[in-house]
Amino acid sequence: MTMDSNMKDAKTLDAKPDIDAPPKKGILRRVFSILWRITRILLFLIAIVPMIFFWWSFLGIIIGFLFYLFSKDPTWKFHGMVLAFVHGFTTLLVEGVSVFYLLAGAGIIFLYCVSASFILFINWLVKMIRKKPLFKWQLVKWFRTLPSKGRKGIKFAAFVAPIVMWSVVSLDFGVMFDNKPQLLWVHAPSTVNIGEEFSIMVQAWDRYERLSGGYGGRVDFSLKSYNLSTFGLINSPLAQLPSPYTFTGKLISLGFIPAYLKNDGKDNGRHVFMGQINTTGIHYILVNDTVTGNTYWSNPILVKNFTTSDQKLYWGDLHSHSLMSDGSGTPEHSFDFARYVACLDFHALTDHGEDLSVYGLTDWGFGIVRAAANNAYDPGEFVTFQGVEWTPHYPPAFSVDFGHYTCIFSGDELPYLGAHVQTSPAALWNMLDEFCSSTGDKALAMPHHTIRLTFIQDWTYVNSTYVKLAEVSSVHGECLFGGYDPRNYRGSVDLPAEPVNGAAIIDAFKMGHRMTLCASGDNHDGHPGHSLSHTDAYIGHQWPFAIDHSRNGHPYPSSLTAAHAVNLTREGVWEALENQRIFANSDYGRPILNFSINGVAVGDGSTVIVATNTTQRNISIFLAQDGAPAPRKATAASVNLNWVPDWNATIEIIKNGVIWNSTAVNGPLSKLELTDSLVINGTSYTGCIESDGNYYINQYSDNPVDPLTLNTGGADFYLVRVVGANGRTTFAGPIWVTT
Repeated sequence: MTMDSNMKDAKTLDAKPDIDAPPKKGILRRVFSILWRITRILLFLIAIVPMIFFWWSFLGIIIGFLFYLFSKDPTWKFHGMVLAFVHGFTTLLVEGVSVFYLLAGAGIIFLYCVSASFILFINWLVKMIRKKPLFKWQLVKWFRTLPSKGRKGIKFAAFVAPIVMWSVVSLDFGVMFDNKPQLLWVHAPSTVNIGEEFSIMVQAWDRYERLSGGYGGRVDFSLKSYNLSTFGLINSPLAQLPSPYTFTGKLISLGFIPAYLKNDGKDNGRHVFMGQINTTGIHYILVNDTVTGNTYWSNPILVKNFTTSDQKLYWGDLHSHSLMSDGSGTPEHSFDFARYVACLDFHALTDHGEDLSVYGLTDWGFGIVRAAANNAYDPGEFVTFQGVEWTPHYPPAFSVDFGHYTCIFSGDELPYLGAHVQTSPAALWNMLDEFCSSTGDKALAMPHHTIRLTFIQDWTYVNSTYVKLAEVSSVHGECLFGGYDPRNYRGSVDLPAEPVNGAAIIDAFKMGHRMTLCASGDNHDGHPGHSLSHTDAYIGHQWPFAIDHSRNGHPYPSSLTAAHAVNLTREGVWEALENQRIFANSDYGRPILNFSINGVAVGDGSTVIVATNTTQRNISIFLAQDGAPAPRKATAASVNLNWVPDWNATIEIIKNGVIWNSTAVNGPLSKLELTDSLVINGTSYTGCIESDGNYYINQYSDNPVDPLTLNTGGADFYLVRVVGANGRTTFAGPIWVTT
């Protein structure tokens, strides 16, 4: 051995290890490893959340892919692919079948997490005892035995499958990029004073009923006028109409960027003109368009001498949702869209109280929507109401099940309201009593989608102080008659497997509840007054974005309520609503429908008192149809070349729940005069079921009733439904007749 080697050996022998000195790098590595494992688990759990957020479920797919690509642990690669696949598969099922499958998907991933955690725990426990893992990932071992091409094929399929499943229902390039103009929508006030200057809104819509930002057509104006008494044409009405105008717009306009958000000085698909009519009558503004080659009709405009005490006709939507609950867009966006795009006169944002309270944790959401409603109120121009929806059978109040009520209020305040707080109708009525007593405000509670399986309405709990209006039409469909009744022409979503008696509004009338028909949107897509969810533009990348699946499954257009009010203020419109001087329409159209019996119109009690039960009833109906193209279920409004309005319609008079008279009409204006001298007998509800010696209005009710009390008290009721061949339906009534 050399001297150098001997010296090295000596040094080696002298160098004793310091057993007390910790291996710093080893400890840091272990700490980092533990922190990373905790972070990895938390990230996985967080990644589950986007599954319930509609379009945003792609975030879970991305995180799943990141686990697969960058994790060295085969177990976590597998976890990542499961995460991505469940997100994609659940998104596909929710869109293609039912929102119920959202719960199924959440259940799958929950069970997977529980099972994986249990296996890992047992594996760790056995390893601690036996120093050897019990479970082997046989699937991973098998995968490694496959040929290279087979492994690549499986990897490719594993990547593509979640992306394809998500994309099939979450991407629509037509909705994204096709914003070409298809038709014009022309809007004007329903009632105007002689000589009063008024606004005329002309909008260009694409095939999804959105503003077409690139529209650059030239428009010319004319007037079609009718005599109020004879309905004959007025040949030379005195009017000042806008001059011809050429719209300005973007060279390239994309559908997923709403035209109404652009503030570049261009029209971007809409322009407000001013006009003046100096001749009494019913008038239509006609707008000729050079792009589509068609002439478009406005809604009817009643022009006469109105005094300050006369009622004018205003239009609004009393039921909508923002991202503060299960809707889309901010509260401010809802009010702005309602006023400036949908051209509403009044609007109530009615987010779910359960969401506004963050499921009972705080009341911060109530403050946000309260401030938004008060800030948007502009007396004389745009009326807003405070609103909130009491939502049984909705988280966290799944055990509460009486039907929904949309509550609106006359003043500036909004109560803390939700089915998790007021867990019964009695508690809801007590809360409204206390709120109205303490604030001096008034309240209305409107039942809606009453025949839906999940939210069957229990009419035995109605409080007539607050329940004066019933929502007959919305994005969910129509609920005047039962879902399987052949007289329910338009249908409804989410029907029970078998017919259910006692849930439709007509049944409530038979039970003696003297409500009046209204209609609203119940939109969840951020477009109060004119929803898009009945078109393909319900999709997640349509602005305003949603964080919920609830804009799925709304195939019907949103609806509107017309109110006869003395002025456009909260006080004026509220007085009209509370006194039931209203009628309803199934879409964004604004027809005029006047219905009276013996000179008594709908509202202010809607009751005709006659001398005897055979006294003649003189029924009068006046209809001026809206000339705008109409949407249908799951179908956007559309026109073809040389399009003209379809005026064909049927005016139905429904008496005591039976279609008593049907009259076909085929012009823009119609007047119907009928008499009824049949004995006034009233009617009753006869669909009760018996269970354990008690009677209930149906199998969903838990409130025993005396069937002999479910009647109209000897009064007959009449209501009007106008069924347009174009898909538009208008409702008025009922009016009650008694001796």
